[in-house]
Amino acid sequence: MGQGIDLAREIALLHAAVLDNFKHQLLIVFLKRLGSPLRIPLSEVDDTGGDMLAFSITDGVFHFELRKKS
Repeated sequence: MGQGIDLAREIALLHAAVLDNFKHQLLIVFLKRLGSPLRIPLSEVDDTGGDMLAFSITDGVFHFELRKKS
């Protein structure tokens, strides 16, 4: 999602702001579902270089899927 946000910043600052806010809202929802406080080691975050997040919206419901980068 990061590259898309950078591209949006170049095209339209307002669009980028909407995507940034959306990203923060999703993080809040994920934390509510997982429970708080949540602790994640930095090594686990560093180990995400080969992964990507794909999502779609169907009938007003988000569908998330983790995939390996090809």
